[in-house]
Amino acid sequence: MSIVVGLVSSRILASILHPAGYGFYGLLQSFVLVASMFVGMGVATGVVRMGASAAKENNHARMAALCGGAWLVVGALGFPVLIIMAVFRRELSEWALGSPDHGGALAVMVFALLFTVSLNVQNGILNAWHRVGALAKYGMVNACFNSGAPVLCVLLWKDKGVVPGVLLGSVLGWMASRYFLHSAVGKSPVTPSWNEKLAAAKELVSFGIPYVASYTAGQGVTLAMPMVVVHLLDAEGVGYYKAASAIAVSYLSFLVTAMTQDYYPRISGVREQPRAMVSLINEQTRLIMLLAAPVILFTLALVPIIVPILYSRSFMPTVGILEWQLIGDLFKFSSWTISYAILARCKPSTYLMTESFNGIVTLSCTWIAVHQFGLEGLGIGFIASTLLYLTFVWAVLRREIPLKWSRQNKQLLIAAVGAAAIVRAIHFTALGPYRMVIALVLACTFGVYSGRILWHEFKSERANSSPQTPAAA
Repeated sequence: MSIVVGLVSSRILASILHPAGYGFYGLLQSFVLVASMFVGMGVATGVVRMGASAAKENNHARMAALCGGAWLVVGALGFPVLIIMAVFRRELSEWALGSPDHGGALAVMVFALLFTVSLNVQNGILNAWHRVGALAKYGMVNACFNSGAPVLCVLLWKDKGVVPGVLLGSVLGWMASRYFLHSAVGKSPVTPSWNEKLAAAKELVSFGIPYVASYTAGQGVTLAMPMVVVHLLDAEGVGYYKAASAIAVSYLSFLVTAMTQDYYPRISGVREQPRAMVSLINEQTRLIMLLAAPVILFTLALVPIIVPILYSRSFMPTVGILEWQLIGDLFKFSSWTISYAILARCKPSTYLMTESFNGIVTLSCTWIAVHQFGLEGLGIGFIASTLLYLTFVWAVLRREIPLKWSRQNKQLLIAAVGAAAIVRAIHFTALGPYRMVIALVLACTFGVYSGRILWHEFKSERANSSPQTPAAA
């Protein structure tokens, strides 16, 4: 549902706004996401890390204190941000949007920012309680709101509808998050004291400061890439990059959600058990490769058809960026299973180091690749940075636990990367006209192999979980 809604909305927005206007839409989204990192101070992630075990034990007092502390932190940071953005709106507009003329748009984005931070905290509380069902329902509803609101506003007001569309999407997302939080968790039976909330807030800030620094240096750079691209290229370049990223995020959004809402709480729960962590990392890596590799290969095969269908022929430069990004995703998802384990297991300073490395290589590889290859360098820089990051986080976690990939995981990664590389290289051979046929054959082969394994295990799980007959008992 989320994928379909996202792709349909992208098609409508791209056809109305064209590359430059679509790039401006991407810049506004990027600004809200980057700013929400600082205002949120990592409290949503902190609630999961500190509250997962308490929620598992039904320790309502601890959870109530953490929730109260989280809202204290957000409230204390929200007001200064309002003042800063009001005073420096022109400077922020120049930095974030490539022009000082969008100060009014950023003033409206303050409210989108505050609603985004609040819904992140609410989702963090749901995640700590491991209410995966509620989070899944919220994800579907939020996809409709977050994609539908900009489409509605752009249909009504064309280019002038971009700013109110982003704001309306964040407001509706907050309302949906609040509804599911109350329906799945309800009101806490314990009311924490002021001192308990203040102590929890201090804990969350102690975790949040290095976490935000880590996130800013790593994933924050990825979120800020549209703002980097507008300075390296132009607004049209941002539009092409945004189009490629939208497809790359949409087609595997369910895996991103699973990593955050299922894998991270589980890996946090065994953070003191190295062997269990290794087993869980291998299990998650295997699942990702079996699910993601066929989807990536199918998408890679159909990219020249997908881009003009989802956007328009004016977005064809997106194809070169996206093909490289798809190959890089194989390394990215593999590295995430390890980076989440580092976040759960290691000191905040260690996570800061790994994410700083990620930010440095992302910016460096992008800058070098764009200067060498132009627009397509955005994709080439991505694959180079993800490969370097995977190597680095592997070395870091290997010092903490006896990390070792299973033989099957190694074979799956090598096979998937090899197949994707073949598809990309066909462009430069005499077999170029048959690229799509060869790519679809490789994707189908990998898909059949993965499907057989997953179906066999699904049947085994159902057989093992079914009630025993009296004779069997």
